[in-house]
Amino acid sequence: MVLTKRRYSAFVSTDFAGRLGRRDQLIVTGVYAHIGVMATALDAFMRGVQPFVVTDAVADFSPAHHADALRHVQTRCGVAVPTTELTADLLAHA
Repeated sequence: MVLTKRRYSAFVSTDFAGRLGRRDQLIVTGVYAHIGVMATALDAFMRGVQPFVVTDAVADFSPAHHADALRHVQTRCGVAVPTTELTADLLAHA
């Protein structure tokens, strides 16, 4: 799925929520972890969707911004997880 977003959260002014349907989990990757990635994770949480932010599949302006965003997600709204752990878990439940 390709989604063009114009706001920080992928849910704002898009049909993303409709595309998700009844899914209750979301894997989030992307650039600017402390802006768009974090906004999308927070918005997902507020909509009853559990976000998983992939720690080594997000980028940011600096290591500090990256770490702050992951810490914020982990302590407030979701799970911050590396690719290896996420894929192992997905394969175990496939």
